Amino acid sequence: MKHVVKVILLLLNILWGLLLIMGAYSAYYPTRIGILLELIFPINLFAGIIFFFVWLVYNPRLIWVPVAALAMAWSGIARYCPIHKPQSPDNSEPGFTLMTYNTYFMLDYEGTDTPLNRTLSFLLAQDADLVCLQESPELARPNPGLKISESQIDSIHAQYPYRIPTSHGMNFLSKYPARLLFDTVYSESSAVAAYQVQIGEREVTIVNQHMESIGLTQTDKELYHEITAHPNTDYLDEVKKHLLSKLVNATQTRNEQADLTAAKIDSITGNVIVCGDFNDSPLSYAVRRFRSIGFRNAYNELGLGPGITYHANRFWFRIDHILYKGNMKARWLERLRHKSSDHYPLLTRFVWEPPADIH
Repeated sequence: MKHVVKVILLLLNILWGLLLIMGAYSAYYPTRIGILLELIFPINLFAGIIFFFVWLVYNPRLIWVPVAALAMAWSGIARYCPIHKPQSPDNSEPGFTLMTYNTYFMLDYEGTDTPLNRTLSFLLAQDADLVCLQESPELARPNPGLKISESQIDSIHAQYPYRIPTSHGMNFLSKYPARLLFDTVYSESSAVAAYQVQIGEREVTIVNQHMESIGLTQTDKELYHEITAHPNTDYLDEVKKHLLSKLVNATQTRNEQADLTAAKIDSITGNVIVCGDFNDSPLSYAVRRFRSIGFRNAYNELGLGPGITYHANRFWFRIDHILYKGNMKARWLERLRHKSSDHYPLLTRFVWEPPADIH
């Protein structure tokens, strides 16, 4: 009986190991199977760690099986859950700070009863040099329904003299001179806009990206919440019908949008940052598409842990990203745990790298 148990565990471990490895490199084959393996990657990673401890206790001679799987999947694991010593904010070197934030249309996700708009108060307090907003009103005038006061609007206008509202709730705030390069709508829930910013003698192109939503209705989200709270095989048909097919279809749309944006910016030289709400994980094809044309991932270089940026409905994923290339380097990064929106913002400091190429 003990031998049978060992064989079953070994077969399960091999199966989970293969799924883990395939999920780690799923961005290289963005088929429906690859997308599904990307979605369940955290589950397979957790299973691989469990198998490590099972063999450690039950049969140490077989511990090489989960170790081999984890080693072969390490490239994906490191992107999904990087491990770096946190860097304290330090603005002593020449450079600039950038925030990306999906603001939930400036509604209050927690429903907190405050006299002023919490998201806007938080944004002003962070005082980033450049701010890319998604799902944001124009911030041109007070809005009593959103508790956006005249004093808050005055503060935004004083703090950010250069403001560029674009399609579908995309909004760009800058302390430095900025102009719009292009503004493209992809769908009812997605758009991309690019801005050229003059910071002293240097130019930086900022690409504000809001990619296709995950495509789930409120009913779908409630079903997902129920499944994660009370796992039950009775839900399998509903999961396949209502959740997985929609998630896969939305991911395929984002892959196409990533290709379109990459084609738009591939010829832009110098310092370029692509940031925003990708609605996609660090292992996605969309993120890899930008890496393939020379972009680096600021969170992967500086972050610690999975860095969840979406916290609603138990969809705990890092779907907001800051990618960059050029004569600069991300020095520190913070994921700011402020819950007035369903997203957490990312705040990064970029510093200029010598030798300085002036564009």
